[in-house]
Amino acid sequence: METSRHQNKRKLFISIIDNDVMIQTMLVRILKMMNIDQFEIDIKTYEDGMQFFESKRLDDPGEHFLIVDGIMPVMDGIEILQKVKSDLSKQVYVLMLSGRKSPNEINKALKLGADDYVTKPFSIKELQTRVQQIIQRMKQ
Repeated sequence: METSRHQNKRKLFISIIDNDVMIQTMLVRILKMMNIDQFEIDIKTYEDGMQFFESKRLDDPGEHFLIVDGIMPVMDGIEILQKVKSDLSKQVYVLMLSGRKSPNEINKALKLGADDYVTKPFSIKELQTRVQQIIQRMKQ
């Protein structure tokens, strides 16, 4: 009985792209504690955008939700956001999680298609609420 219910769930691939291992670990812990029972969750972490794109993760069939650090070496969050949002064949939800706090930076990310923007340091409760809101939009 449990397996058939499990098979009916839509797959949600959550990718955390952040070069700070402590942030990655904390985000994985936060996501695993959340009640996201309408999806079968698959969480993976990446240290930078190149590693993420080379993994071909976006080719996995299902919903995709990225939590992206704004400031990283190799490929920063804005570059990742632009690349993901330029592929119109896929619906990818993106939460920017960045130390960049200027209204111009936040506005730029939102105009490029970020679904939300949270500045570091962040409140765990606020982050959970914002993640829950994005996932709620996916259900529709």
